[in-house]
Amino acid sequence: MSLQPSLKTAAVAGAWLALWAVPFERWMDKQHALGELQSNLLFLAFALVFFLLPGYFLVLGRQAPFARDWMFDHEERGRYAVVAKRMFAWFLSGGVVMAIWSAILPSSP
Repeated sequence: MSLQPSLKTAAVAGAWLALWAVPFERWMDKQHALGELQSNLLFLAFALVFFLLPGYFLVLGRQAPFARDWMFDHEERGRYAVVAKRMFAWFLSGGVVMAIWSAILPSSP
């Protein structure tokens, strides 16, 4: 199975991040017994599962890297514009879902 990144998968990646970022942040605020190393390792694991891997597979995709002079090549500019649109959809959907999710969740337990 090969995932092809699109605007829809980018929006799903943004929602995936937002749905888990708000509860994770609230949970981490309550973990006073964790040491700094444990806290940092938990954050890195969270970032890997909910930000980096979805960002790579669902937004950027596995494609040839852009050349240094991508702005002078019409085909490279087109590829860059597609990736930029997916990144915009990723962050927009994440921001919208995160704002709604933050308003729905209770502020204190």
